[in-house]
Amino acid sequence: MFQGGDYLNITSPINLNVLGIVVLCFTISLAFRNIVIDKYITKNYIFTSIITIILLILEMLTIFLQDLNNSKFTTMHIILNIIGFSISPLVPYILLLSDKKKIQPHSRILAIPLFLNAIICILSYKTGWIFFFNAQNQYIRGDLFIIPTLVGLLYYTLWIIIILKNNFEYDSGDKLFLNAVFIMPILATSIQLIFNGIILIWGSVSIAMLLYYIFLRELQFKYDALSGIKNRAAFEKEMRRCQKDKNNVAIVVLDLNNLKKINDTLGHGAGDTAIFNSAKLLQQSFEGVGKPYRIGGDEFCVICNNVDKKTLDGALFKLEYLLNKINENASIEIILAHGYSFYIKNQNQSIYDTFINADKSMYVSKAKLKGLYGRRMDDLDAIINS
Repeated sequence: MFQGGDYLNITSPINLNVLGIVVLCFTISLAFRNIVIDKYITKNYIFTSIITIILLILEMLTIFLQDLNNSKFTTMHIILNIIGFSISPLVPYILLLSDKKKIQPHSRILAIPLFLNAIICILSYKTGWIFFFNAQNQYIRGDLFIIPTLVGLLYYTLWIIIILKNNFEYDSGDKLFLNAVFIMPILATSIQLIFNGIILIWGSVSIAMLLYYIFLRELQFKYDALSGIKNRAAFEKEMRRCQKDKNNVAIVVLDLNNLKKINDTLGHGAGDTAIFNSAKLLQQSFEGVGKPYRIGGDEFCVICNNVDKKTLDGALFKLEYLLNKINENASIEIILAHGYSFYIKNQNQSIYDTFINADKSMYVSKAKLKGLYGRRMDDLDAIINS
């Protein structure tokens, strides 16, 4: 996606690149001061921003050398283009690796196009596959100049798919904003490929990354800092949406037992650990089934759209299984009472009535927990694996 040479206007792209560098430096400073969602995503964001700054600087240097129109600088011009074309796909590649669970384990395989692109770019010094220079130090596109762009677009497309497909907790407004952010670099790349003298890609990428950072920061207001899942405000918003929507909804209310006792006997750090572990178990158990929320100190809720009783019971059985597994060797036992109720459209009740019914069911569960947690692990294994 790095493009050098053949510029219609020199001042405009340099100004855009300088603006991009300032924007990225500003967002990097904010990212260092404030963790965005989690440390790993923040680290990847900072790394991609630094690479983008390097590409913006390289692009400005190539513009400057092009303007000199002096063959003495041809070697330097070639080296700058090799570096730029070689590392440009790194930006979307690193962003793609932000998905630690599904993408990062395959990072070596996904890096193959990256290394092949770098080899082709280096060989262009002799072959002219990606670019070459005439006697006047003028940049000319090679027959394979599209390869770095295609490799970058491959990673970029995969990143978009991962975000929009796997992060189903995004609401429609989030997805609309993300689509606008994602389209910006794609349009800039298309324009630059069609019109050889227009330089837009990395300036637009820097603006898109600023908007993406703003999006990540806004997401933090929807999440509970301790548990890492969505908070009460996001829960209330989702409840209002469910009330207006036409879908049927299942609401699961859960309560972490003995939190006060844990805090009093083991300290608040132990209580925080119990809350965090409870949230992670909910995420694992209800993955693809519903969205978990922390709605109070020891209270959680999961909202499940368009699920039947069998699917919901399966998620709860999985939760019970995971609870038993984690409690086998844990110093802090996690016990979650739960109850649920279904909100069905066209019935004479509101979504909040459904929540109250689920809450009542949860308190019935609390009274039966001692017998419930006496189940043999072999029975639970059979349920999970069936």
